Amino acid sequence: MVTAFVIWFVHFMVIWGASEIWPHHWTANAVAWGATAIALLAVGVHFVRVKAQHAVGGLPDWNYHFALGAMAIATVAVLFSALPSFVFLP
Repeated sequence: MVTAFVIWFVHFMVIWGASEIWPHHWTANAVAWGATAIALLAVGVHFVRVKAQHAVGGLPDWNYHFALGAMAIATVAVLFSALPSFVFLP
């Protein structure tokens, strides 16, 4: 149920690390864009797996809705944390 939050955390740590290693360089932006694409793909895969698990009855309604909410929050957070790499180009 917390997989989406883990994806968000890993994404944030990768782009934060890149911005600390390469401050104000295109390399940090490229890492942020790549990490964002990978994170969004991972959230999408997680969404498909959660829907499939709920469809076969393996996930109760409350857990399913919690997971959907976590995925929505994580998706917005991933996009929001990548926003500076699109706005502040070197």
